[in-house]
Amino acid sequence: MIRAGVLVLQLFTAQTPAPATSAPEAPATEAQALPPDVDALYKLGVAFLNQGQPKKAAPPLKKLLEKAPEVIAARVALARALRLSGDTEEARTLLDGSIAMYPEESTLRAERGLLARVLEENDVAISQYSVAAELSPKDAELQFNLGEALQRAGRTEDALAAYEDALKLDPKLTVARVNMAKAQADKGLLGEAKETMKEAIQLAPNDAEAHYNLGVLLMRENNLPEAMSKYQDALKINPKHALAHNNMGVVYDGLGQHQKATEAFKKAIAADPKYAEAHFNLGLAYFWLGEQVLATKSFEKALTLEPRRSSGPYTQLGHLYLQQGKKDRAVEAFKKAIEASAEDGKKTTEAYQGLARAYLAQGKVDDAVATLKKVVDDFPKDASAREAYGDALKAKGDLDGAIAQYEEGVSLSPTTELRLALANAYARKRVGAKAQPLLESILKEEPGHRTAKLELADLYLAMGRYVEVEELLKAKDGDTADSGALARLGIMHSRLGRPDKALELLEQAVKRDPAQLDARAELGQLYLRGGDTDKAVRELGNVLAIEPRHPMALLYTGQALYRLGKAKEAEQSFRAAAQVDPNFAEPHNALGQLLEAAKRTDEAKAEYAKTVELQSNHEDAKAALKRLGGNVAASPKP
Repeated sequence: MIRAGVLVLQLFTAQTPAPATSAPEAPATEAQALPPDVDALYKLGVAFLNQGQPKKAAPPLKKLLEKAPEVIAARVALARALRLSGDTEEARTLLDGSIAMYPEESTLRAERGLLARVLEENDVAISQYSVAAELSPKDAELQFNLGEALQRAGRTEDALAAYEDALKLDPKLTVARVNMAKAQADKGLLGEAKETMKEAIQLAPNDAEAHYNLGVLLMRENNLPEAMSKYQDALKINPKHALAHNNMGVVYDGLGQHQKATEAFKKAIAADPKYAEAHFNLGLAYFWLGEQVLATKSFEKALTLEPRRSSGPYTQLGHLYLQQGKKDRAVEAFKKAIEASAEDGKKTTEAYQGLARAYLAQGKVDDAVATLKKVVDDFPKDASAREAYGDALKAKGDLDGAIAQYEEGVSLSPTTELRLALANAYARKRVGAKAQPLLESILKEEPGHRTAKLELADLYLAMGRYVEVEELLKAKDGDTADSGALARLGIMHSRLGRPDKALELLEQAVKRDPAQLDARAELGQLYLRGGDTDKAVRELGNVLAIEPRHPMALLYTGQALYRLGKAKEAEQSFRAAAQVDPNFAEPHNALGQLLEAAKRTDEAKAEYAKTVELQSNHEDAKAALKRLGGNVAASPKP
């Protein structure tokens, strides 16, 4: 089962940019002393800087310092040009040397603090901004930058004090008020943070960041409509605000409007093509829509942009690779997830669970079970580990053991995912009386829950309740059924003897999502019923190449092989289907027919009896038993 990770919501921007980044002007005393040629070099360098061309700014500023090394403003301007050009080491060397020569010059220390911030050297940034603020105590922007550096280092109380000092010096410094609200939120003071952010908006109604961040605060309170309104305000001011578009998508996903979410995430990406978070969130939105191929591409793009960002995208990608049958890639993705979780210090059991699931897909069931047993032993209160262990036991054929793990997991944390897993195990054991209420309760809580809806449709299909299947899956006005719904509706029409309608829906579902293995297996059966045995065998063979333990594909393959006169191979396929799903009655009925035709009457009667034992209302098997003189009495399954 694929568990979609939580959509990532950026609480705040990486820190509001410092208010002043234009090139410094030379002090009046310096300007008066500059020779004409030196002054011209300075003005040329500053002009390039202000035009956003730092690489062109560096050469004239370097020539200036060769002629007049005492010009401090030129040192600051050159350091800035080097930083903006990516020559951070040269900028560091220049600034450190300049500060040693002019330790009382606040502009040098401010620029060094900014460079340290770029290099993520928080302690250096704090140190330099602190000295600069002491040297220029009336400079509000220096106090702001000091507060920002303190906040980045997690020193929230000190950051608040610095922002307060900045606002005393300049009450209209909106960025300081916005970051103060961020710091208050970090302390859990959401009420105060909202008021501070509202003050910022009142003072600067056209500040997109203030509107955006107020939206984030409202979202933390789960006030989605108001959050949406503030994001819209931010986008009216700045239509290319990537974070606001991204969070609009998060809101839509939270409301179950996944199609609208994809459009919002696409706008975020259009505004910032390198925004890895938006690519990741777009992948999740596609996942919820059942568009696994598109989801995979989005996750891969996110990881290309930020390959070490966290374990989450690798885990999601691993799950999608598994669903698409790319087992080796899944193993690689989960291993990278484990490496990333170790590096970011957020070790959880999820990556290990994913690796175990990949082992399952490779047929290494014992390895997966052993891995997950250790995880459960080490983390006995981890409900998700119980879920994964249950999945491994289910794959091994131990449904009772799996159900025990799922039930324990539900008792620890009755999440939707665990209840779905438990319902699935009950359904696999053909205990519909327990599976159905679980699925219905989930849909009562979350009417748009796609997986629960599809699982319930599968249960209804197995029970022959086709009217309920169609009612459950039919698309609402204006909506388009996703590939999962199309697949199940196609299977329903196939079972009702409507091959033309079934074929159209199944081929459409498979074209949109080749990972719909049940649909592909049913397509194979339709080809077989239509007389194209070779095409049926090819399609069923493709399914089994991806999932060798697919019970329906094994059953249908047996039927195709029997029609081709390969009775021995057909028998093996039927027995494999029965072994993979011990509670599946139909493979035993097919075996009974094969054995009866081969005059192996006693063996045929045993298979028919097993069919009736598993499915007491199986009329064909009961009639065959009666015909062969066997006992048709069987206890109905609960």
